[in-house]
Amino acid sequence: MGIDFNALAAKAVTAISKKNSASVHKKYAAPAIPQAEPIRFSGGQYICGYACKTVMPASVTDSFYAIAGHAPGVPMEGVHDPITVSAMWIGCEGGAVLMVAADIIGLTNTEVRQIRQRLLPFCLETGCKSVNICCSHTHAGFDTVGYWGKLPLTGKNDAYMAQLFDSICAVCRKAYDNRRPGTLHLGYAHVPDAQHIRSYPKVYHDTLTRLRFVPADGSAEIWFLNFAAHPNTLGGANRFVSADYPYYLRESIMRQKRAQVLFGVGAIGAVDPGMYSDDRAERTRLQGEALAAAALAIDREEELKPEMAVLCQPFYYPVDNTVLNFLSMLGVMSCDKYPCEKGALQMALKSEMTLLQFGRLQVLLLPGELFPALAYGGYRDKNHSAAGKSESENPEPLTQIAGDEELLIFGVTNDMTGYVVPPNEFVLNPNSPYLDSAVDKFGNKHYHETNSLGLLSAETIAETFRQMVRAMGKKTDS
Repeated sequence: MGIDFNALAAKAVTAISKKNSASVHKKYAAPAIPQAEPIRFSGGQYICGYACKTVMPASVTDSFYAIAGHAPGVPMEGVHDPITVSAMWIGCEGGAVLMVAADIIGLTNTEVRQIRQRLLPFCLETGCKSVNICCSHTHAGFDTVGYWGKLPLTGKNDAYMAQLFDSICAVCRKAYDNRRPGTLHLGYAHVPDAQHIRSYPKVYHDTLTRLRFVPADGSAEIWFLNFAAHPNTLGGANRFVSADYPYYLRESIMRQKRAQVLFGVGAIGAVDPGMYSDDRAERTRLQGEALAAAALAIDREEELKPEMAVLCQPFYYPVDNTVLNFLSMLGVMSCDKYPCEKGALQMALKSEMTLLQFGRLQVLLLPGELFPALAYGGYRDKNHSAAGKSESENPEPLTQIAGDEELLIFGVTNDMTGYVVPPNEFVLNPNSPYLDSAVDKFGNKHYHETNSLGLLSAETIAETFRQMVRAMGKKTDS
């Protein structure tokens, strides 16, 4: 029998991570995080603004730029379409929030807080209550997290990260400068062919949500669109930088409507785009154009009252993934670690969730990639779940906690923390956990767990959200 080098590596990484946890516990205690309180404001009308900026180096081949989302250490070889960042100032007379949409794989909360620190004087001056960065999670963009580099080196390019930070700050300020009064409208469309799910539980939430700002002066409308499908259409063989299907989505709407478009993903855990074509490039174009057509066809809308609220709740997120922890020790990713009493490592990251309200619409900004069942229900029973555990092992779905089936979820927002898997579907490789994929008793491969923080992620998200809902003044059944 040969030596299982991955099993040996997994044991070594686990031992190193446990020593790291012990060191963290000796150095300091985790400060208590108070319950956040909502900030509420309103006015006679909405005041919104938009700005967009291309974020590209002069050449993608003059330095090493890691392509994010598939195998590590893969360099960019060319440009398919440009990476952009956009910002939307959404407010009324009493205050505002900034929503940034970025064509990137993600940012850690540490980096989001660095950007906010740079924008702090601007926010104090303008009355901005919250800056939020929604990442599209394109698998053809630059590595802005770190773990798609030539390991054990980070995949982040310092010059590009500086350009990205500068660009985000610039579009935030420009969106404020471009603000004007108008009305905000909410509309929906179903696009069932635009999702493909290969992992269980197969819960489809095929709703495209459109927030449409109509300026009173008749200038260009601003649309903020949300749909749950990974921008990974170009596939792992692609070597060209791209925003993936959101590029075609925005371009199609601009061409037909001249509307300024931002895009953010929903609960995208295990949710791929539709299978429109065997040709990857064609599939990418068709995915974007199908979503654009659905957005353009929305003809029933609700005007939202200019009443807003924002509640940002930091929380400690337990980390059991020894591999990701080891990479953070090497400086591959940026994160702040704290001791905690939960999980195998008893260590946590500091993350955050934000609950926004626009009129009656509730919007939840989540870190990472949530499996849809955790948001909308549809858990499998004990006999059919991968871990052989009942539905009761899973937390109450977020829409039920909110008491709102129309809760709008933005994933990969303000933190990149990997997948959030239902506990009764969570299966690790017994010999090399978090390093190699597992195969469950049904013969199904489990890759997502290797890129999750661990088993406790789902309950941590649900319990934090429950506290937020209570703080916002809502009631829950439990």
